[in-house]
Parts: sequence; structure tokens; C-alpha cells
Amino acid sequence: MSQETIVEFVYMPEDTIEFSETEEGHYEVAIAFFQSPSFYERVMQSPYYVNLDQELFVQATLQTSDPDLQLLVDTCEALPDPQNTTLQTYGLIRQGCVEDTTYQSYPSPSMDVARFSFRAFEFLKEHSSIYLRCKMAVCSVNDPSSFCTQGCFSRRKRSLGTPHQEVEVIVGPIQLLQ
Repeated sequence: MSQETIVEFVYMPEDTIEFSETEEGHYEVAIAFFQSPSFYERVMQSPYYVNLDQELFVQATLQTSDPDLQLLVDTCEALPDPQNTTLQTYGLIRQGCVEDTTYQSYPSPSMDVARFSFRAFEFLKEHSSIYLRCKMAVCSVNDPSSFCTQGCFSRRKRSLGTPHQEVEVIVGPIQLLQ
């Protein structure tokens, strides 16, 4: 065979198969209280003692190395016992819609971090301690129709969009300073 000869071999299959792949992951979200809106100094004490009407700063962080995921606070509520979900709860935000007038979102340094605050409320007077239970949505950053970009709508009106994961996290206890 001469040195300048090129040999090609092409295989043409009779049938072709098309497939799409969907990956589903399990995500961890860390949630913590912070001392101020700078979100620099984390509250380390447990239980977290607060005054009535004190502003509480919360940060949730998605534990992932995937830069194409974002985190959204879907639902957060205060409850007296994280083990007993039948007890009365106090809603701060539900399905992306703010329920408590003191709830405030804060800008986040990245898409995998969600920050917000709320004020300690009368619910603390009724219970010796409370916990914060949040459902966080994990969505693709590159999907403009994702659950995370739809904003506040009731479930009936909110389109399904693309699939997302929900992660439930609980932090507490929070107790009223005597």
C-alpha cells in the first residue's frame, strides 16, 4: 500500500434508535440563621434565642458542584414540633407566594443560594419553641420555563414546566428570650 493511500470504512445501520436521557438527582440543602443581612456571621447557638419582633436572617445553600442548578424558596412555615406535622403551622411563604408581611428576600451571591428574613412573631408566644420547615425547589438555570422562574402563582394556574426536585429542610429550635 502506498503511503498516500487513505482507506475509509463507513457502517450504515439499517435501523436507528433515538433516545433522550433524563437524569434525576438527590440534592442536599444546608439552611442556617445569620446575625445580620450581610450573611457573614452564622448563628451557632442552639436553641436560637430571639426577642419578639426581632429580624431573623436565613440562608439556604444547595450542596452541588453543578453550576447549572438554581435554588428557590418554595414554601417555609414555622411549626412547634418537626416530628408532628399535624400541628398548627404559621406560613411565611407558600408555593412562592409571600404570606407573612415581614418576609423579605435578599439578593444572593449565586443561583445555588437563597436568602431571606422574617420577624419573630406572636406564634412564639404560643409555643415554647418553634422550628422552620422549608421546601426548596432545585431547577435548571438554563430553562426559562422552569418552576423556579414562574414566580407566585397558585398551583392550579402554575404550569408544570420542566421537572424539578424539592428538598425539605428543617432548622431550629427558635425560642423566645425571657
